[in-house]
Amino acid sequence: MEIVNHSFQEIKESFDKKRTFFNLGHTKSYEFRRNALKNLRNAIIKYKSEILDALYADFKKPFYEAYIGEIGVTTDDINFALKHLAQWMEVQHVPTPLTIQPASSKIYADPKGVVLIFAPWNYPFNLTMIPLIGAIAAGNCVMLKPAHETPNTAKVMEKIITTTFDQSFVSVVMGEGRQIGEILLDNFTFNHIFFTGSPNVGKWIMAKAARTLTPVTLELGGKSPTIIDKTANLKVTLNRLVWAKYFNCGQTCTSPDYILVHKDIKEKFIAGLKAKIKEFYGEDPQKSPYYPRMVNKTRFDVVSKYLSQGKLISGGRVDPADNYIEPSVIELDNLEVPVMQEEIFGPIMPIITWSDKSEILTIVRKNRYPLTCYVFAEDKALIDFVIKNIEFGSGCINDTMAQFANSHFPFGGVQTSGIGKYHGKYSFDTFSNLKPILNTSTWIDPDLRYPPHTSLKMKLAKWFLE
Repeated sequence: MEIVNHSFQEIKESFDKKRTFFNLGHTKSYEFRRNALKNLRNAIIKYKSEILDALYADFKKPFYEAYIGEIGVTTDDINFALKHLAQWMEVQHVPTPLTIQPASSKIYADPKGVVLIFAPWNYPFNLTMIPLIGAIAAGNCVMLKPAHETPNTAKVMEKIITTTFDQSFVSVVMGEGRQIGEILLDNFTFNHIFFTGSPNVGKWIMAKAARTLTPVTLELGGKSPTIIDKTANLKVTLNRLVWAKYFNCGQTCTSPDYILVHKDIKEKFIAGLKAKIKEFYGEDPQKSPYYPRMVNKTRFDVVSKYLSQGKLISGGRVDPADNYIEPSVIELDNLEVPVMQEEIFGPIMPIITWSDKSEILTIVRKNRYPLTCYVFAEDKALIDFVIKNIEFGSGCINDTMAQFANSHFPFGGVQTSGIGKYHGKYSFDTFSNLKPILNTSTWIDPDLRYPPHTSLKMKLAKWFLE
């Protein structure tokens, strides 16, 4: 399926309508936001089959994976927002210092205005819709730019949006990412830009946003480690690790990127890995209905080269015509190879052995600030060591990727793996301007702040402030 770029004039007309719609205050009421979220949820349910078919057409995403990883988490996030929206919109009362009494202090959550959301291709539905939910809940008008690499899903999302919302409120911009990105960022002033994708493109977005000093949220990636201790429950570890690593063919920003396994259990762990992969995907995973493909030839070419950069333990078969890479495991003793310098974003699991916890820090800090970090252990001291000494965006103890499903959690990176957080209330806050207002009474007017500044006033000021 071919995606046709929207023209500059089409984009301008849509943007101008949104600015007018927002300026008229249509998006600000609780009723408007609640109804918009309900309408979005209803449309997703209505077009559920088309969404699943599109995801399969784009990269053979299995229906179960597509449902729980794309549709299920999205409708759950809408339900969470609907449940808490009234509370989020309430004016927040906060204490007022004695030095500026008598007064009251309140914080208002204002919508930012017209916001832009750039979505990625790896979870093209989920990672478009969940930021949209936050933007709608916060009362904004929204322009969505889906990934052109997954054209079938992009077309279904365009259908959902155009049949659910007026383009003066929410609309979709279609086209090749770089070209449309240039048009959007060079010609229009948005009130917030939300981007999910690679660090390199994130830097480009941020540089473009600097032209208008537009705030950005960057959801990026990184080399996310999984640390496996000798005290780990191997049966549970293998289930959860193999599921997470090969879910969506490894094309997940929260995927375990590489494995650090304690030397005492390495051989047992590797044997278990081989057995578990076979159990999940059969003798020939290419024939498995539960195993997807790389999104395109470009990504296939990048990832397949990693197979030769370590000792092949399991897998290794590829089919360029099908963008297929078998679930694979390699063992590394050289940490300077490209597979340990770049985010893999594919179904290759590098294994590195460790014996002392100081080695963990040395290895992880070669690619500092990962998006996620996972620890499988029953040793509370090791768990505490990892949490306190490794900087990362989010993580799990004895699990993988499940933190993304908790709408009470902020999700995002740190430093090179991202700027800003979202999900649930954190999405609402991201797309809101928190506006503090001090309301001071006029029935009394203490003169402590006014000249002349006498010695008594100085004593009182010191007493209050110190």
